[in-house]
Amino acid sequence: MIAPKQKTLLFILFSFVLGAVSGGFFTRYVLMDRGWRSSLYREIQKEFATRLQLSSEQQKVVDSIVVGHRAKFDEIRTRFGAEFKAQRESLRVDIRKVLTPEQNARYDEYIKEMEVREGRRDRARARRD
Repeated sequence: MIAPKQKTLLFILFSFVLGAVSGGFFTRYVLMDRGWRSSLYREIQKEFATRLQLSSEQQKVVDSIVVGHRAKFDEIRTRFGAEFKAQRESLRVDIRKVLTPEQNARYDEYIKEMEVREGRRDRARARRD
């Protein structure tokens, strides 16, 4: 049996982790799914060109360089995504250890909902790229 202090600590820890993950997903997927990433990229390009006083020809070359590096960034994002999913699964296994059978059933439903949302975000990102 888990002591009340341990339950409280686990609840706080779980809330913190869930909040951090939710905040990360919100920033990455919700804001970026609404065109935030592309408008931010344009603003960064503009500021970069202004600060360095790039000519239009230099801007084109820099944009070309950025595009050339995009595949490597995508590879890193893919690798990070796989590591993130593995860590998330480890977290879920540990959380399941403290849940009752009824709570585990509700947790299964919660996970299914999260996976549906994640699938939508992945499809939206694929359309953008």
